[in-house]
Amino acid sequence: MELLRGGASRGQVRAVASGGAACAADAAEDLVASGGAARGAEEVLALRLCALTGEFYRANAESFSQTRRSPWQGWVRLLEVMGLAAEREPLCVLDLACGNLRFERYLADALPNRMLSGYVVDNCNPLVEAGERNESDALSRMSFQNLDAIERLSAGCLRKALEAPDASCDLAVSFGFMHHVPLERWRAGLLRALIAKVRPGGFVAVSFWRFLNSDKLARKAKETTSCARAELGIPELPPNDYLLGWQDTQGLYRYCHHFDEPEIERLLAMVADSADLVSRFEADGKTGNLNEYVVLRVK
Repeated sequence: MELLRGGASRGQVRAVASGGAACAADAAEDLVASGGAARGAEEVLALRLCALTGEFYRANAESFSQTRRSPWQGWVRLLEVMGLAAEREPLCVLDLACGNLRFERYLADALPNRMLSGYVVDNCNPLVEAGERNESDALSRMSFQNLDAIERLSAGCLRKALEAPDASCDLAVSFGFMHHVPLERWRAGLLRALIAKVRPGGFVAVSFWRFLNSDKLARKAKETTSCARAELGIPELPPNDYLLGWQDTQGLYRYCHHFDEPEIERLLAMVADSADLVSRFEADGKTGNLNEYVVLRVK
């Protein structure tokens, strides 16, 4: 039986990551019993939080997609920073956690003179299907891969699991996903996997949600987290970790992490050997500072 870090078997991790909350709790107990170490317990909690997030998106895919149609404000600046509009060559893109494909639709509209191809990756089929109903001919060359990125991160094999060949893409992105990834080492693994899939001179762009910058969102996050922990019997969460709800839906929660500046600095330092920082800027939301974007150029 192949083992993961902390002594957990792949089957145990799959049960925690892809099952419901109750199933995740049972598998988590087994995982603690087999691993025993503090790091193992840390990953158990992380996987349980991710199981809640997966359940949340499967249940709310349609209503969530309906509110995720417009391009993000920050994407306009991203294209300017990377100079993509000035070129006419085909553009090969990898989008990890593509959701309802709205970034791809934005690229098709913003870059009408560039032929798009590449790979879109997600594990929430209903959310992707909601985007496919609006699919244009420009997206017909995008290949979809159903993949649980969290499961692969926990196993240390995300790079290998991605179908995109190494150094094959001009651009790799992940928007609205990093805040669903617990544990700093998993976040660094995600960045390294994206960098590995991009050719030298190509770009990697990711967003970091900073919802505590909004007093309203911060207050809501703290209230909802307190209620969710009491309802689900979840222990105290690490700093900047929260459980958020959705509209008036009861009993469904998504794990979200607020990123502060030191955290982003540490992540960039972890990949400095393989990519150079091109730009960092804030955008999105009414205050224009709810996301921090990072653009890297692959060495």
